[in-house]
Amino acid sequence: MKLTFNNITPLSFEYNRKEDSIWGFNNTLESPGVYKIIASSGSGKSTLIGILSGLRSDYAGTIEFDHKSSSEFTSKDWSALRSQKISLVYQDLRLFPNLTVRENILLSQEITGADNNTIQSELEAFASGMQISNQLDKLVKHLSFGQMQRVAIIRAMMRNYEWLILDEPFSHLDQTNATIAWELILQQAKKRNAGIIIACLDPYDFIKADEIFHL
Repeated sequence: MKLTFNNITPLSFEYNRKEDSIWGFNNTLESPGVYKIIASSGSGKSTLIGILSGLRSDYAGTIEFDHKSSSEFTSKDWSALRSQKISLVYQDLRLFPNLTVRENILLSQEITGADNNTIQSELEAFASGMQISNQLDKLVKHLSFGQMQRVAIIRAMMRNYEWLILDEPFSHLDQTNATIAWELILQQAKKRNAGIIIACLDPYDFIKADEIFHL
């Protein structure tokens, strides 16, 4: 899926126009590809994620998803996009604290063509890779925030997607665990021929991107 930004400008705050910015320019992102967006606090990372997912409409300009303009999208179109085309890791994670890790990951899955045994096996493989196998049947509210981030990443990787969009997914992970998580993300995106957009405060030198933007 191709994403084309046509002079997107936020209405909720003033921004600084920069040559390598998403805001105020025309840019095209193509999958598969890795795109890193580096921003300081308050510069619009979460706003951009909300715009990409159809959860915010306080902006001028349009985004085209494979040449279909966001201005033409209905609520049904956005729901279909979120269930089949894009998968997100939100900064606030949006997990259910009173459900287990396993339940959180599987609760809203849009997994097709796989039986339950296959799904459970994939989940456990991801949990092992992320070093949280022993947390699968614990309530999310009993986890550290870093563990919760890994849960949210696994949940996102197990959904259907052509774009994986991550908002500060490693903010509470050390370098070792962040690198492990990133390698898994890359492997899964490659298997799906999917693109990745990662927004972060830190440049994260271990993330090699095809293009870097700033906000």
